[in-house]
Amino acid sequence: MIDLADRTFSLICRLRCSADRWVAQLILILGSIPMTTPRHLILTLIIHGAGSHKQAWRALPDRDAFWNFDHYVEVAKIAHRGTFDSLWLPDLPMTIAPADQTPGHSLDPTLLMTALAAAVPDIGVVPTLSTTYSAPYTTARHIATLDAISGGRAGINAIMSYHDRVAQNYGDAAMQDYESRYKKADEFLEIFRQLSDSWIFPETGSYRDKGLLFDPELRREINYRGEFYSVRGPLNVPQSRLGRPLVSVAGGSEQSLDLAAKHADVLYAALVDKGAAQELMRDLYTRVTRFGRKAGSLKVMPGLVPVIGSTEQEAERKLLKLAEEGGYAIDPVQRISELLGYDPAKLHPDKPLTPEQMQLPASWKRPVGLFHSVADVARRRNLTVRELARVFQLDIGHRLVVGTPESVAAQLLDWWHDGACDGFAVRAQSLPEDATILSDEVIPILRKAGAFPHGYHKESLRSRFGVDDDDAAKSRLAG
Repeated sequence: MIDLADRTFSLICRLRCSADRWVAQLILILGSIPMTTPRHLILTLIIHGAGSHKQAWRALPDRDAFWNFDHYVEVAKIAHRGTFDSLWLPDLPMTIAPADQTPGHSLDPTLLMTALAAAVPDIGVVPTLSTTYSAPYTTARHIATLDAISGGRAGINAIMSYHDRVAQNYGDAAMQDYESRYKKADEFLEIFRQLSDSWIFPETGSYRDKGLLFDPELRREINYRGEFYSVRGPLNVPQSRLGRPLVSVAGGSEQSLDLAAKHADVLYAALVDKGAAQELMRDLYTRVTRFGRKAGSLKVMPGLVPVIGSTEQEAERKLLKLAEEGGYAIDPVQRISELLGYDPAKLHPDKPLTPEQMQLPASWKRPVGLFHSVADVARRRNLTVRELARVFQLDIGHRLVVGTPESVAAQLLDWWHDGACDGFAVRAQSLPEDATILSDEVIPILRKAGAFPHGYHKESLRSRFGVDDDDAAKSRLAG
């Protein structure tokens, strides 16, 4: 029955906006088809202050929302109502935003997520931390503490810093070179994993009969020695009895993909073209085996920018308003110039990018995956600059979906059922508005489609994401 449902969903989700009401009706019918697998579409909400949009603060009565704890609690409770799998908080420890824009990043992610974990139950909490300017022991301790406070709901989204202003906030004149940052990240994540496994604290065991608080055989030094770090261990916080925290890696370069395949449970990436996303899924399915892991053990979650209206026309008007208010260039040449860093004089609105313009320039300093997301669409669809600008009207290179709740749900299901992703990291433009629309209007459609759960269970965040149990930790417990 599940095969029939999958094939039918794939057909449904290829229908587009003109038939969105028919899509909704068919999805409702398919909600009655019994599903024989626990797999579900993973959804995480990125709680980016007042929203990812630069002018999101103007829609809120409280201009302090981006650093007001009550605002974050409100958003988290709405996401909990929608049974989102987790909350993610991005980070860039610097501020250069003009006075008329919301600062992109403000409150410390780990501290904020710890407070939210105590205030809102069930939902996963995933702060972002830089492997470039964080100490692995301190990070492992913070995340283990968050995992203990949240009852196994913690994760970490690991990024490699890239901005010189960040470097200057941590005592460097300029950012470290690209290769060094990735070598350092590799060591960091290896140490994080080893520390996470360095103290197992089972509920039962023969040690209790000996009058011991814990089994000394299950607490060990890691004695890591590398090019960048030397860490003795063990961690002074026991591992949660539900297993180690979820690990996410962000990026789209070859180095990022290898890093994720080696260390991560989740890859957060900029993916806009469905064909490119399917190719990446196939690549990663087997890439993980090069590092001794089970095929398919890495989940892929592209960034998603939803713009939702009660009608298609309302959604399109909302998109245009967001683009204008956000200062995203309406002129297609200027917009692609902003995204790719090219001289506007070298772009023509009604011609495609040249092959040379689709190659990553040596001067590129932003995340590589963002460049590739634009170049992949340009290459695969042979779009003119004007057409390409239409695809990337908002945000910085993530997938834009525009339409009614029914058509947006159908577009999400289309990718998921066709093997282009395991879920999405939602970059809401305005919070809490977009969280409310998603929780109350989009997610119920996904539930009726059998693609999203109705509630929460007592489980770790890794289990919620469908990540296999940690065999290494299990074997040590058995020993």
